[in-house]
Amino acid sequence: MRRKQFLQFGSGAIAMFALDRLSENTVQAQDFASFAKKPSREKLCSRILAGRIDRLMGDGTTSEVQLLRLLRLNKAPLHLYGDLPTIYREESAIEGVNHDIAFCQMCLETGFLQFGGDVKPEQNNFGGIGAIGNGVRGDSFSDQRIGVRAQIQHLKAYATTTPLVQALVDPRFGLVKRGSAPLLGQLTGQWAEDINYDKKS
Repeated sequence: MRRKQFLQFGSGAIAMFALDRLSENTVQAQDFASFAKKPSREKLCSRILAGRIDRLMGDGTTSEVQLLRLLRLNKAPLHLYGDLPTIYREESAIEGVNHDIAFCQMCLETGFLQFGGDVKPEQNNFGGIGAIGNGVRGDSFSDQRIGVRAQIQHLKAYATTTPLVQALVDPRFGLVKRGSAPLLGQLTGQWAEDINYDKKS
């Protein structure tokens, strides 16, 4: 899957990786097999996503290997970021955030870790926190894990009113209306002004 496809189908990219997991279960695989033949990939993805992996709070379905494969297919610099799948799964699990959504959001925000926008690699800002465009670079974090943790905390701020497990590192946590976006689609207009943001994440 190339970046253009990933951005076009957005959260569907998560769903396609979820299919790998579903295929391990014969019954579920058969259930989705005929539906997968339909011409609209978005219909397939929405069926999988609805009530399963579109919630910001919850368990992700992808493995570390699958996340690495997503990065490799999109030519991410794994020599610099090969530990990110592990970090995303660990940090997400601690706060109860869906690591699939957090990871794919990172892929969107950073251009599969190639950056190129306002945020620079040395900022360790994988969620574009504080980057509002027009050259505003946003926040910086001391290392990759803290950058991921800030993104996870920011997602949790939107998703629920449940307190954080770890010490606060997200500088914009207090600016979020807690619990205002428990679903991926509800991030549109909140995390970013882009009216199609939920379709890209």
